[in-house]
Amino acid sequence: MSTKYFILSKSVESAVDDNDANQLVFLNTRGIQYILPQNNLTYYSDRGLFESQLIEWCKQFCGPDKVFLDIGAHTGTYALTMASRCKHVYAFEPQKMTYYALCGGVALSFLENVTCFNFGLGSSEQTGKNTLKIISNDGGGSSLHAESGVLREEEIEIRRLDDLNISDIGFIKMDVENNELYVLQGALETLERSDYPKILFESNQENEVLFSFIRGLGYSVVPIGGTYNMFLASV
Repeated sequence: MSTKYFILSKSVESAVDDNDANQLVFLNTRGIQYILPQNNLTYYSDRGLFESQLIEWCKQFCGPDKVFLDIGAHTGTYALTMASRCKHVYAFEPQKMTYYALCGGVALSFLENVTCFNFGLGSSEQTGKNTLKIISNDGGGSSLHAESGVLREEEIEIRRLDDLNISDIGFIKMDVENNELYVLQGALETLERSDYPKILFESNQENEVLFSFIRGLGYSVVPIGGTYNMFLASV
């Protein structure tokens, strides 16, 4: 049985042994605990999770004997939701503070079948240290390829998916801000070993090179209704 947690909150200014202002938060131990960026609080309180209908739709692609990959996991809305549907979830989030929120959600939700990685995925040419360009305070949209609107930069590590030797993959969600092609270039052995699982991916503009590469692997690509930038690749 996994350890259960509660949150103890203390003032930054007070001494550690000053307990006058302690706050204890006990969470719903039967539920999923999503740790979300506060600057989007109004949206979350009014409408729930971003892409909630899409997440619900994706449940059909998971199975109890299969692995789910969340590549570009952010704070884990897909990873945490899918955990009960899959044998195991591997979640990849290179941005440091966003990764910490992802891990916190996993711990507070008591999910023992979720493994989180604090590095990004890419091609052989990208492996090693890279510069991630942060374009928003909510951890979303960060990219290796951003050319404008950069708030700050963070050094991250990139690895190939093929070097992790993951098998039995049933479904992949990939949202890596224009690095999708490079992720796939570093995942050819993995995709073949898992008999080319379905891939949900984002493409914010016409990207014929990416689409041609995916189709060259034997996939068909269709846009997902109700979205403007999400696609499903399936064989």
